[in-house]
Amino acid sequence: MPDGSKFDDLGLLALVRSCNSPFKQDWDVEQLIAEVEQNLGTTVVDIPMLYNGSNDYGFHLKLDNRPDVVVRPARGEMNMPKFDGFPLAVQASEVAFEAATYSLLLSQFEIKSSKLLYHRIPKRCEGSGQARSINLVGRRFMVFEQAESQDYVWRSLDQAGECAEIRAALLNFDVLYEFATSWLRERLFEQTPDKLPIGVASTRDFCVGLFTSKIEATIKKIGDMIGWESDRNTVGPRAAAAKISLLKVIPHILPPEDGDKPLIYRLVLEHGDFGTHNMSVKIDSDGTPVVTSLYDWETGCITPALLSDTTISIVSGNLTTADNAVPVVSRVKKGCDGRRACRAC
Repeated sequence: MPDGSKFDDLGLLALVRSCNSPFKQDWDVEQLIAEVEQNLGTTVVDIPMLYNGSNDYGFHLKLDNRPDVVVRPARGEMNMPKFDGFPLAVQASEVAFEAATYSLLLSQFEIKSSKLLYHRIPKRCEGSGQARSINLVGRRFMVFEQAESQDYVWRSLDQAGECAEIRAALLNFDVLYEFATSWLRERLFEQTPDKLPIGVASTRDFCVGLFTSKIEATIKKIGDMIGWESDRNTVGPRAAAAKISLLKVIPHILPPEDGDKPLIYRLVLEHGDFGTHNMSVKIDSDGTPVVTSLYDWETGCITPALLSDTTISIVSGNLTTADNAVPVVSRVKKGCDGRRACRAC
C-alpha cells in the first residue's frame, strides 16, 4: 500500500478511486476496469476480492447490469524490462487454445468448465523493455462469468468422489475431429514436429506415427541441438543410438487395437493440471460442498487415451490408480520426506 501497510486483497475499487491503489507503481487498475466495461457493455460497481495465482491475478468484479465476473490478467508483462516469460507466439497459442477449449466444453455440464466472456492476447509495444510500464496490453487477458464459490470449503468436500466424476466425464468426452486436427500437433510439448506423418485419427497407426515424429523432432542429427536451447546441449553418439532403438521398439510396445471401439487410442482432451486448486466450490442448499467450475486450461493438450494422466490433485495429496485400476490416494506424511499410499474409500 502507499502507506507501507500490506494490502488485504479487499475493497480494491474504493482504493483505486481514492488514488490509493496498491498497484500504483506496477500497473493501472483503471485500464483493467475500462477494458471490461468497454467489451462487456457494463459498469464496474465494486471489486470485492483479489486472488493471487501462480501465473495470473484474479479480480472479482461486480457489475451494474449482469452477473459478477472474474478478470484474469497474466502476472507477467511482456513490455517490462528483462521479461523472461514465454514469447508472444507461445502465449498467443495458449490463449487461443484455452478460449477454444472453453467454447468446446460450453454445453458439457458434467465437466463444469468455466464460461469465457472475453479474451485477448498480449501485445508488444514499440520500445518495450526499455522502461517500466504500467500498461496492461502486454498481459494476456481473460474475463469469465463468476461461478458460485466460497473459500476454504475444500476439506469438507467429498474430494475423491466429486473430482473423479468430473475427471471421468472429461476422459469420456469425445473430442470433435476438427478440434483435434487443429490443436493436437500445436499442443505437443517441445520439441514439436513440423508436421505429422499421418492424418489425425483414433487409431494405433496414428499413435505409432505420433510417437515416431515426436522422437524425430526431439533427437535430430548428431551435432543438432537437443533439449532447451539455453542448455546448449547437442545430440551425440549415445543419443543417436537411443533414437534408433526407440524408433525400432515403438511398433512392438503399443498394444493392438481393442475391437470395434478404439478405447486406448481414442483422442481425449487433457486438462494438464487437473485438481482442486483449479476448481471453484460452493455450499448448496442442503449444506453439501459441490464443484461449480473447472478452469485454467492453458497447459491442456490432446492425447491418445493410452497416455492420459488420470492423476487428480486434491487437498490431501494425489488421487491416482494402482494395479487393476484400484483407486489410491498418495499423501505426504507429516514429518516424512517420502510419500505413502493408502486405499481411497
